[in-house]
Amino acid sequence: MAATGSLGSDAGVDLQSFLEGAGRSLASAQEALGSEINLQADMVIASAEVEAKVALKADATGKLAVQPLSSQDLVQANLNVAGISTLRISFVAAAAETAPGASAGRPVRKSADVIAEIRDREDVTRLQNILGELKFEATFVQQTRRWMVTARDAKGRLVREEILPDDNPAGRG
Repeated sequence: MAATGSLGSDAGVDLQSFLEGAGRSLASAQEALGSEINLQADMVIASAEVEAKVALKADATGKLAVQPLSSQDLVQANLNVAGISTLRISFVAAAAETAPGASAGRPVRKSADVIAEIRDREDVTRLQNILGELKFEATFVQQTRRWMVTARDAKGRLVREEILPDDNPAGRG
């Protein structure tokens, strides 16, 4: 997904569309990787991270939109670096550890412990200093034995989403 270099326009892309586009781009890249050497496409890329410099804005309803910024935008517009956001999107391929429909059992960790691990991260602390108190929610996904942790601001907007394994991280009791 390339930035358009259209900083002067008010056009932005809603965050959901941006994320879906990034996912489609990754899927296309993955298919292209496997086609040349006849590999199964869903096993080629195990994880990927997309990082984009963006300007963030919310419409009247509070829906978050992003405007990707190209290197040219950053240089020509002489933007204040403090006003630019870095959007990092992590894609992780995970094979189910149990057969579909089979019970994966109970989680090893407690949701409060998983939330505490995310809340204690330096980047999340900085985010809370900017946005105010965040509301965290942890959901255990049995099929993959992972936790999905979301953080929302006071207006209910999703500002962070993390996937963590259910096993205890190194160095924690």
